Amino acid sequence: MPPAPLSASDPDDPEPIGSESGSGSGSGSGSGSGSDGTGSRPVPAGGNDGAPEPPEASGFPPPGDDDEDSAAYLGELMAAAAAGEELTAADISGAGFGEDGTAQQLIPGPVLATLVHAATTDEKVLATLSDDDLVGVIAAVRRVGSFAAWAEMTAIREFATRPGTRRPAPAPDATPAPASRPRGVDGRDPNAALAGLPGSPKIREFAAEALAPDLMGMTWQTAEGQIIYACTVAARLPVTFAALRAGKIHPVHLRIAEDETAYLDGKYLPEADEKLAAAAQSKTFGQFRSYAHRLVLKLDPDSALRRKNEARKDAHVRPFREASGNAGMSARELPPDQVLASWQHIDQRARDLRAAGVPGTLKELRVMAYLDLLQERGIRNTPPGPAPDTDPADTDGPSGPSGLDNISDLDNAGDLDNADDLDNADDLDNTGDLGDTGDAGESDGHGASDDLGGNSGPSLATQVTLTIPWATWQGTSDTPGEAGGFGLLDPETARDLVTAAARHADTRWCYTVLRPDGTAAAHACAPGRHPAGPPDPRTLKFNTVIRGPCDHAQAHTGYRPSRKLRHLITARNATCTAPGCGHAATNCDLDHTTPWHLGGVTCACNLAPLCRHHHRVKQAQGWWLEQSEPGVLRWRTPVGRTHTTTPTVYPM
Repeated sequence: MPPAPLSASDPDDPEPIGSESGSGSGSGSGSGSGSDGTGSRPVPAGGNDGAPEPPEASGFPPPGDDDEDSAAYLGELMAAAAAGEELTAADISGAGFGEDGTAQQLIPGPVLATLVHAATTDEKVLATLSDDDLVGVIAAVRRVGSFAAWAEMTAIREFATRPGTRRPAPAPDATPAPASRPRGVDGRDPNAALAGLPGSPKIREFAAEALAPDLMGMTWQTAEGQIIYACTVAARLPVTFAALRAGKIHPVHLRIAEDETAYLDGKYLPEADEKLAAAAQSKTFGQFRSYAHRLVLKLDPDSALRRKNEARKDAHVRPFREASGNAGMSARELPPDQVLASWQHIDQRARDLRAAGVPGTLKELRVMAYLDLLQERGIRNTPPGPAPDTDPADTDGPSGPSGLDNISDLDNAGDLDNADDLDNADDLDNTGDLGDTGDAGESDGHGASDDLGGNSGPSLATQVTLTIPWATWQGTSDTPGEAGGFGLLDPETARDLVTAAARHADTRWCYTVLRPDGTAAAHACAPGRHPAGPPDPRTLKFNTVIRGPCDHAQAHTGYRPSRKLRHLITARNATCTAPGCGHAATNCDLDHTTPWHLGGVTCACNLAPLCRHHHRVKQAQGWWLEQSEPGVLRWRTPVGRTHTTTPTVYPM
């Protein structure tokens, strides 16, 4: 029979008489108490802690298993697999994936991995397994997944906390790298999150940036979060972390345990760790979070106040793009009394609109009221006749997802007062193939209202870059556009935003012509105001976006590039040129790849957008950056790996 999970006492139960904190049935990650009354406390294997592997790490049942024949049979299967023989459905069934089978007792290791691989990669084998065996295989896959998550975190922790680079990357030439001179304050110190952890782990500088490009789909911010998480759970929750390695809990259980104990006083951690490791083995995610929350409050009631005060430091308001193509706005970690008062104000304004005869459900009127208040618009004009509320009983709150905060602020265009944009052809005489951009951003507070029954809309100023094809603006193409910091725009929304941008006095228009491969070929900016909308691009003079060999014809003698050169470079590379970074180029530094004080020229072949963070990375010891041709940048990390970024490819 598989070993029974540890029983976990309810956090609200009284402590047994004579018991000590951290002892009892909740101790360990699956081990019982010894005859002397002391519980064994396993520690995670591998990583910086140097703890030994458990004896059953190979995946075979622990020593003392009564079914020696079953263990011997598994050994024969492993020998056959090692010899290159394919395991059959009979072999898998004989391994014992059923409820009472031997394979159900296996912890993740070579044996279980081999059996799972044989069972799942051959459809014929999978189709002939009984339902009982199939459920056992699925459960085994999850145990292997838990081990894989543990292994990834252990390796990430080892990489990030090594005292120094083991294999420094040699510089391409003997020229010494300039000393790091950070410009501005980056504000992120991953070691601050690890302060006070047992063992005092310390993350080496820019470990996340060196790691992220080799991890599928991971930004440096995500990699840094993974590093901090791996170090935190290994140090604060060693028993629960060991249970993950043994395949006894799911990675989500560990994530919940870490989140709920984040503000728990360290003196209570050993007891909480053992009880959480035990409880996670028999509870659903929802049940486990409830259990963990009650346990933490019982052990340390003050932790709730600490959590609330710390979370309030992350208060923010952010716009975001809905999956539907609409937009949303979230406000997080605000004072409850302020939120409830604000909601009451919105609700009352919506009811005033209804009383004034504005048509719509109460839910729709709340949306109108919300936008009116944010843009400081006055009460709407009353329609000719009172319109009844189509849903007078509607008292629900606003619908749709809430709390989404996965994009950057729209107010981030830096000091550029005129945006770059794109098109989708290479013929300057064909206006349908030219792209246009309106810069849009803050309202001046006096724009017309965007109500459901009105015939006017908001005005947008020069803080957001709108990038749409000229043909889309003309209504002859369905190619999507894009708003900087917001995301893709369907053609109708793109045209609406260009119209809104045209209403604002500060809007300026720029155009970029594309090559057949979708990269920038030329760029121009229209001088002055154009309140009627984007001007005809055929009236403008375009400047070539340099690619390939450079004759420095666009170079400047000074340190700072001209406005025209800035636009040409940000049209060529629309985002930060570090691997995986999506920071808008309009909010980046234009960095001299070869430093100015070392003879680097202020030219398109030696300038590229770098966000402030990656500008610091480039200057750090062991990193090297070269621009082999305009817009093509080759990064070398301190461990010797190389990654290349290329000019932006716009939608055609």
